[in-house]
Amino acid sequence: MNGGTAEVAVVGAGIGGRAAAGALADAGVDVVCFEQALPGSGQSAGRVRVFRHVHERPELVALAHEARAGWDAWSERAGRSLLGDEGVLYAGPDAEEAAALLAEAGVQHRWADEEEQRELLPVLEPPGGPALLDVCGGAMRVAPTIGALSSWVGERLVRAEVLAVRQDGEGAELVTSAGLWRCDRALLCAGVRTPELARPLGLDIPLAVSLHVRLTFRLRDPRGETLACWLDRTGTHGATVYSGPVAELDGFAVGLATRDQLDDHGDATRVRGYVERALPGLDPEPIEARPCWVSLLPWHGDAFAAWQTGAVTAFAGHNLFKLAPLLGQRLADAVRSGSVPAVLSPPSPQAA
Repeated sequence: MNGGTAEVAVVGAGIGGRAAAGALADAGVDVVCFEQALPGSGQSAGRVRVFRHVHERPELVALAHEARAGWDAWSERAGRSLLGDEGVLYAGPDAEEAAALLAEAGVQHRWADEEEQRELLPVLEPPGGPALLDVCGGAMRVAPTIGALSSWVGERLVRAEVLAVRQDGEGAELVTSAGLWRCDRALLCAGVRTPELARPLGLDIPLAVSLHVRLTFRLRDPRGETLACWLDRTGTHGATVYSGPVAELDGFAVGLATRDQLDDHGDATRVRGYVERALPGLDPEPIEARPCWVSLLPWHGDAFAAWQTGAVTAFAGHNLFKLAPLLGQRLADAVRSGSVPAVLSPPSPQAA
């Protein structure tokens, strides 16, 4: 292949880029999506993600509530469940505040005592006291989701590295390993590479990048039970974690919450220690390790934003998988309109 043209070019075929490309294709836009590696092997890699409505900010709770409907629509279109109904147990010092935000947004939830926590998650040694159950939370199936999005994007995926993006009159030019591509508009969803590609265009994206590792542990006594996801911010067992079931491995994936992350070696050591103390129903020797990049914007741990200059829109953030149906549509709308909506706009310096 030696270049080509498209109405819109999307750089990056992770969950964000694919969701946006799919939404553009559904709208009848001539779109191509560029990815140099195996699609979905970057920050979207892994077997499972945790979908949760529990957030510290009311706007994120509302967005998650809206995104849940998008996941249901994706599942119906794919003909299989992409997001489970295991529920998410949350324990933390702000659990009552989190429950109030869920109630305000109309999200189904209830309190689970220690006995019910053990019923919902038999591998758990509860940290003490009640936990908040996010009833409609659950485990997002990564591979089936990426596979479904791939089928919807279809032949619009181009396996090539994007070396540079340039403004070109009223459009944009992509310098790629598959030649030069001309497009009316471009969307950068390239994960940790987005700031690098956006900087020559005059966009300064304040993305901090660190290495993180997520470990999967085998259940000591697999019984085919449905296991709830688990978020622990109590610190009782020595770390704050997020975790969820990996059914195909009879396992449970555990990672440190953003605020606790150190580096790949420190993360792994602390996760194993946490499992020994808090999840005695798991074999503490991991059966799988998944290193990945964490890309954080400075405003808060779940921040995301889009920037526009000329014909190019650049998008970056953290914990994007759970909001993917919503973000994909919003990004597609931003590209088509040439205007970033408020939900994607970075905060003003005063607000930040």
